[in-house]
Amino acid sequence: MRAVAGAFLILTLAACSKQEPPAATPPLVGAELARPSNPTSTTKDRASSAPTASAPAQPAPPAKIDEALLKQGEAVFNDNCATCHMADGGGVPNMQPSIKGSAWISNPDPQLLLSLILRGATVMGEAANAYDNKMAPLDHLSDAQIAAVATYVRQRFAAAPIAEPVTPAQVVLARSRPGLP
Repeated sequence: MRAVAGAFLILTLAACSKQEPPAATPPLVGAELARPSNPTSTTKDRASSAPTASAPAQPAPPAKIDEALLKQGEAVFNDNCATCHMADGGGVPNMQPSIKGSAWISNPDPQLLLSLILRGATVMGEAANAYDNKMAPLDHLSDAQIAAVATYVRQRFAAAPIAEPVTPAQVVLARSRPGLP
């Protein structure tokens, strides 16, 4: 038993005394490839002499949504959605869901939201059963009306306002898809 304990102690000490391997040096880039290697130079020296890359181009700021489009979307929302989801998007517990911060609205790709608007609660599957009042399809609205209301709710109720307007062409695409998006 004593021999086993001694062997365990020796193995434990050996494992604890292991040193970490030295850090890998970064790969050579650009002009460093042509320069002969200097064994006395350090990683810091190489990093400071490495050519600097130009700053990446800044993306263009998102287009500002036309106020007229937002007003149209608000009108469509008030006429077709606010009765259930409330004007503030808060919904009614157990009856209709709150749409504030909803993943359906907050998704950068509007196709899920458009499918929900066009097909109603059926696209939600079993999740729709959490509410007593199921959303009816709003496919009777024009492509422009659906684009406007989708733009409005994404701007007003998304977790972070989405400044990219939804277009009627995106609604046409959503209408053309059978069933779920």
